[in-house]
Amino acid sequence: MGDRKQSSSVNAFNSDAVVNQTVGAMEDLMPEMKNRHETLPLLKVVLVAIFISLTLKLSAFIVFDRNNELLPVVDPFFPSFFGSQWSARVVYLLACSSCLLSVLATQKKHLVALTGGMLICLSMLSIHQSSFNDVTFVCCAWTSLWCFWLASRLDEPFDSLFPRAVFLSHVILSLVFLGGAVGKFSPGYWSGEVLYEIYFEKRDFWIYNLLRNWLSHEGLRDAATWHSRLVILSELGCSFLWLLPARLASAIAVLMLCGIALTNNFLLFSVVTCLIGLAIIGLHHPSTDRESPFPSADR
Repeated sequence: MGDRKQSSSVNAFNSDAVVNQTVGAMEDLMPEMKNRHETLPLLKVVLVAIFISLTLKLSAFIVFDRNNELLPVVDPFFPSFFGSQWSARVVYLLACSSCLLSVLATQKKHLVALTGGMLICLSMLSIHQSSFNDVTFVCCAWTSLWCFWLASRLDEPFDSLFPRAVFLSHVILSLVFLGGAVGKFSPGYWSGEVLYEIYFEKRDFWIYNLLRNWLSHEGLRDAATWHSRLVILSELGCSFLWLLPARLASAIAVLMLCGIALTNNFLLFSVVTCLIGLAIIGLHHPSTDRESPFPSADR
């Protein structure tokens, strides 16, 4: 009887030890699971936005691909790999596939590998001979950099990670707007001549059709001038988004990006959708708005 009691006591002790170890392990995992549960949806939102941008670019990519195939351009500046149409096709498909798989993935190691691969592919398209002048791939590459950064930090505490993620998203948006403004620092843009020839004169788009019906030839040129200057100044102003409160910066960015496509060309949604996804992150900022624009626990 004594041996049986002793054996029962030992078994009970071992069972309690196993339970305690299991509970301890679950408690250790709970913060990581909680952090990932809060961070992962934000990452998915931006990944879906990138995939939409790349999907909307498909028709234009096919047109450019056929034109480059019919009228090949040989530029000694580009190495053979970055001048090949086949390499552009493969890299574009790999970028789309990596993005789609990233949307479906849930494990950190898979997300890091897939977003890293997507970043490499989009960076290659940004310097490829047939696609380097397409701003869609540049914007998607910058956005994928943010995704890779966030994916590699999925297990970090959400309260400290999220403010930094919002700040980084606004830094990227500010850089994109700054690049847009600097690219228009020329007499042709400041006078409105470039936008007049591209949009105001013959573009079949709702707003320009209305302006041509309402305004005289001289009035149309004046409208092009002031519109062009407003675009430059607006983009220059948006290069300081990183200094603004999170929600305000995100709201301005979303309105600006939507306005670019809605008032110029619906095809531009292939460019701005990934950036809209990046801007939306700041709209989910915690209820206590940041006082400082710099990353901190309060931001």
